[in-house]
Amino acid sequence: MGLTLLEKSIKGDKRAFKKLMIKNSEYIYKLAFMHTKYEYDSKEIMKNSIFYINENIHRLSKFNNFNKYITKVTIKQINEYMEEMGMVDNEDINYLDESGYIDMYKAIDILDIYQKNVVILLYFYNMSYKEVGDILDMNESTVKMYLRNSLKIMRDKIKGEFIYG
Repeated sequence: MGLTLLEKSIKGDKRAFKKLMIKNSEYIYKLAFMHTKYEYDSKEIMKNSIFYINENIHRLSKFNNFNKYITKVTIKQINEYMEEMGMVDNEDINYLDESGYIDMYKAIDILDIYQKNVVILLYFYNMSYKEVGDILDMNESTVKMYLRNSLKIMRDKIKGEFIYG
């Protein structure tokens, strides 16, 4: 039985690593794009994530979950990139879609990067509280607290727009 792409990559096979990253690059890009909403920034984050994974893949045990690993690396790269570039405050956003429902994709821009991480991983990637906690290095109760606070912030901001708008 042959080795998997991941096992070959861990052992230093560059071709296998390239195939593995091609297979996972769309996932990394989409995760970055959910945070930044800009193609250039998302591509930079993807490039930084792949570079980091390339430099550190030898540390990854074959018993670890690779998807969780690339998610954790990408979130780390997103956070560093967004802190370096500064958060953009979008005050003139309409948070409702054409039907009058809240557009979560736009509404998450109200949140700080840590709250945004929780909401994106829970709602857009359907991860469990435990999985999100593992990726973000927090316990499940902290993830739940971030979610509650995030939803309250979004609800209050959008409600305020209804009252004053």
